Amino acid sequence: MKTLIHIHTDFSYDSNITVAQLARGCEEHGIGCVAVTDHDSIEGARRLAASTDINVIIGEEVTTRDGHLIGLFLEEWIPPGLSALDTAKAIREQGGLVLLPHPFVRAFSCGLGETAWQMPEWIDAVEVCNGQNISRRADRLATAFAEAHDLPQYVGADSHMNTSLAPCYQMMAPACDSRSFLVALRKAELVRGLHPWTYFASTGYRLMLALAGIRQPSLFGANVASAQPKPAPALVNAA
Repeated sequence: MKTLIHIHTDFSYDSNITVAQLARGCEEHGIGCVAVTDHDSIEGARRLAASTDINVIIGEEVTTRDGHLIGLFLEEWIPPGLSALDTAKAIREQGGLVLLPHPFVRAFSCGLGETAWQMPEWIDAVEVCNGQNISRRADRLATAFAEAHDLPQYVGADSHMNTSLAPCYQMMAPACDSRSFLVALRKAELVRGLHPWTYFASTGYRLMLALAGIRQPSLFGANVASAQPKPAPALVNAA
């Protein structure tokens, strides 16, 4: 089954992908399973699950004090602002999986970096290719970390724009729960790739707007609660 992990909807402040667009995109790309991981929200994943027959894994990319962690197979929202260790514990308490996205990316302090080496026993899988990583160095470091601790590896699309949804994905056996998902992931075929140059150009343009204090295009983060602060848009990941 073609499985897409790490994708955002407009319930993330830096994404313009609507739930309906994601549902259509999954059908067009032949994606049978998608793990939706909005920033500090599970609402987009819940809405997609309620509106499609595609296998949807409820996930969240949580902003911890140390960097980002992804929780999959979540039942409840995980609040941001905790330490990475406490976030991982909160994910595990729900029976969820703790995924390590872009761990050695330095931009915007989104990677866990050295903190990852302090808590390998709390990590279930490592992102060894990210669709936004222009520099391959960060991916190589992530692969070395995964191999050092014998952890399953996955590729993360990390898609934020409706012009590019699935630059990388995995072909793996269907999984109905967290345990079978990890088993299938160890045997998965990882199909690596990057978003097209137009994606990166658009991301750079939005970054310049943010740095200039100019309001972002209204469709980005359209479903994020108005009371929630919206940080600068996610940059192209560069080690």
